[in-house]
Amino acid sequence: MAKDNGGGFSTGLILGAIIGTVAGILMAPKPGSETRSELLEKSDYWREKAERFSDIIVERLGPTLETVRDNVPPTIENMKARIDPLIEQVNSRFVGPDTNVSEEPHSETGINSDDSAKPS
Repeated sequence: MAKDNGGGFSTGLILGAIIGTVAGILMAPKPGSETRSELLEKSDYWREKAERFSDIIVERLGPTLETVRDNVPPTIENMKARIDPLIEQVNSRFVGPDTNVSEEPHSETGINSDDSAKPS
């Protein structure tokens, strides 16, 4: 099982808090100017929180992404080196050198044009 350090939960928690705050402010019985000023204050607060959260994510995931970036191409090449001979082996069984495929055009009845000129 993959190691989960709670990133999905944290993201959901933050998004839920943002949505709940905006919904609460919009439903509050206040004049529009007060609501707008509160939204501006809260948006600054949440923008700062989101920036800190993204910094934490970059800090934690940065080394992991670099490791993946370094390890994936060699792994793919290794797999390709192992699979290519198997593909060649399968292809050689189905399309071997002793398979004769006629490239002459056939009529609709499936008889070669040369065969139709022969008397029956």
